[in-house]
Amino acid sequence: MVGYVLFGWMSYRYQSTDCKERGKAYGIRVERLKRDARITLRIGTHQEDVIRFFQENGLPVSFDKGLSEYEGTIYTKGCGPAGCGSDDALLGLRVKVDSTGTVVGEPVVGALYTNCL
Repeated sequence: MVGYVLFGWMSYRYQSTDCKERGKAYGIRVERLKRDARITLRIGTHQEDVIRFFQENGLPVSFDKGLSEYEGTIYTKGCGPAGCGSDDALLGLRVKVDSTGTVVGEPVVGALYTNCL
């Protein structure tokens, strides 16, 4: 019994109001990016529109020739859950394109806290 209580206490992480607000804002940003990417980066979207989408969403855009995709990742803050050592998080977007830079696959949004067990 004592072990369970001790484990619960060790995994508890106090979250201030500011932390909770950052976490909520991060969650909203992730969901908005997923929605907007799905709507805007449809198959057939041209290169200029893809690059503009990344820029408008504050994501640095780069092209990976080996994977034929545009990608961008930012590091930000949220409100890390229990088991995380900090509130550091990342938000990224990848989208497959053909040789002309036209979208050929569904966009993929990735979001996670980086310093967690």
